[in-house]
Amino acid sequence: MKAYYIFQQADEQTISDILDWMRNQERAIYRAAVRELGALKKLRPEFIQRKPLQEQFSFIKKMLGWKPSNEIGDHLLQVWLLRKHQDMLITFLNTLGIPHDGNGIVNELPETLDKEKLSKAVDELFEKYSPGVASVYLQMFQLQTEDGWDELADVLANDPRVTIR
Repeated sequence: MKAYYIFQQADEQTISDILDWMRNQERAIYRAAVRELGALKKLRPEFIQRKPLQEQFSFIKKMLGWKPSNEIGDHLLQVWLLRKHQDMLITFLNTLGIPHDGNGIVNELPETLDKEKLSKAVDELFEKYSPGVASVYLQMFQLQTEDGWDELADVLANDPRVTIR
């Protein structure tokens, strides 16, 4: 699943949380995203930034759900996950037994995932985080290899807690 599709399917609260956090914590990245998204529609960033916050977020969400915006959306999701939810990434990787640098950065991903460890890791995600946040993370993790993992694909397709399909 591509980032633009995640933005199409994610619930409004999760998208608002992502955009609000980016706007308040990663201002330069947020402004760059607004500039790039505006350029796709031949709009100046000032036009978007002058809108009331809810209209601004609505426009950005709509644009991020558009296929040509995939790279922008992917970048925003990666920054949000790596900086805001670093503890989630680390816990998930530790539960799966995947070595990382202590900050959630992995040099080499396994070819397969242990089903029991994956089940435990997924349960931990949904216990600690909202279904929207956990679902975004699982979808993004699945994108980390070219074909993803069959074990995770099964969870994404069949676990009723997953909100993005």
